[in-house]
Amino acid sequence: MTPTGRLLTAFLLAGAPAVAVAQWRPEERVVIGDFSHVTAIAASPSLVFAATTQGLIIYDRQARTWRLPVTSADGYPAFVRVALADVTENAVWLGTADGWARYDADARVWQVGVAPGGVGGLMLDASDPVSGIYLQTATGWGFLPRGGFAPVAGHPLPPPNRRIAPLTSDAAFALAPAADALRALILTDARLRTSRFTCAARTPDQSDIFLGTWGMGIVRMDAMTAEWERLSFGLLAGGAGGLATDGDGIWIASVAGVGRGNGRRGLTWLRSDLSADSTVEGSGVQGIDCLDGRRVLVNDRGIWIACERGVAQVDLVSGRSRLFDATHGLPSGDALSLAPAPDGVWVGTARGLAMIARNDLVATVGTLSQPVYALAAVHDSLWVGSASGLGLVLPGSSDVVVPPDIQDQPALHAAIAGVALVGDTLAVATADQLGWRDPATHGWTFTHTRLDLGGVTTLAGDAGGAWIGGTSGLAFWDFKRGHFHTLHVPFDIPAGVRDLAVQSSYLWVSGDSGVVRFARDAARGR
Repeated sequence: MTPTGRLLTAFLLAGAPAVAVAQWRPEERVVIGDFSHVTAIAASPSLVFAATTQGLIIYDRQARTWRLPVTSADGYPAFVRVALADVTENAVWLGTADGWARYDADARVWQVGVAPGGVGGLMLDASDPVSGIYLQTATGWGFLPRGGFAPVAGHPLPPPNRRIAPLTSDAAFALAPAADALRALILTDARLRTSRFTCAARTPDQSDIFLGTWGMGIVRMDAMTAEWERLSFGLLAGGAGGLATDGDGIWIASVAGVGRGNGRRGLTWLRSDLSADSTVEGSGVQGIDCLDGRRVLVNDRGIWIACERGVAQVDLVSGRSRLFDATHGLPSGDALSLAPAPDGVWVGTARGLAMIARNDLVATVGTLSQPVYALAAVHDSLWVGSASGLGLVLPGSSDVVVPPDIQDQPALHAAIAGVALVGDTLAVATADQLGWRDPATHGWTFTHTRLDLGGVTTLAGDAGGAWIGGTSGLAFWDFKRGHFHTLHVPFDIPAGVRDLAVQSSYLWVSGDSGVVRFARDAARGR
């Protein structure tokens, strides 16, 4: 349970309204997941609130941009059934399987309460929306006074002409009959996958109708003209793998699998400020057919994804993708790591190292036949972290060698989980050791891996140290001071770390629950 969740539980047991205060400020930590499965939607003149299986997303109708999403790490409740905008403020009421919740989008504060059997219906009185809200529970309708905790039975419902209630998708199409014929078109995407409508919302003062779907996010439709557009935000899949930054944002490879939603595969691009996103699934029947996008690299030829089927290359101009695998010359179709090469891309596979040249020719590098888990390019050289230890490919060489200062270190003959460069300083992680090399003397300093990180999955360099990703946490390691600042699952990050990327003011962390954008200084504990 998150710190917010524990706080909510304490308030509930005390029998008082719960006001959630997050451990992290919203600008310090944002969790982004797959927000395409909408279970409830509500609209006010300025905002659209969509309750999804992985969080609450908020669309600013006037600015035509997205506000920061709100997930379970921020207090978002599970199993939202129904939503209704609070007409007095920029807030939304939610009916859940456990009771009710209200989120104030401006103050970023939650209020929650329990109701036996949960809440399946919401209603406001148009003539008096300030006093409270009507909740439909398993025992019938009750009235929840504003600031109250439990609904009061016996309060008469407002007459039908004064009731403000959620809109069904069928009722929405009755308001826009010309759009009814467009259902099939709206619910079929470019790859001929179909979806269904789950909910709808509108405001009396505007002609827009907002429809929630199961797998395609939100659809905005003009009831007068029947014009429509998809308003999607979030990742292609619930799990996130490889990360690579560019000048304006970050590329995120999907990790698809059982229980992770819609089965879409490919890449999501997020603008750094999260105001916009886009997706690339590739062209053709298969597209980017990677279930597990492990590492991502961006260069002038496009985007490269290392995955269980090989290396997928995506041309951002045409959107076309192609796959390099064992039939093209890779030692194995199971690609584990990537790094930029002077004339192409280095690829670490489950059976050794290769390079994909600029002319698309693939060549095996050296005689190494073990899994290559980590690569770090420096100038024209390449550090290689494999199951047999740390090695180096020198400029002009076609083999992986072990320099003398590494031969003398038994710790560096174990499987290497991560390699990173911090300026001229090399940092390395194994299952139980962390080491760094002095660039002047080539002397090594080692320390034990922190047990609270779990198994080390990746390493990323940053000013003054390196980030260590693990199955149970994340830490910034100031190796010269021997200091660690650690963040833990599930209190700080929702799941174990798959990849890390450092970008200016942000640290991006991927895992099975999506991607987390941290304010870099806040994550370092500054």
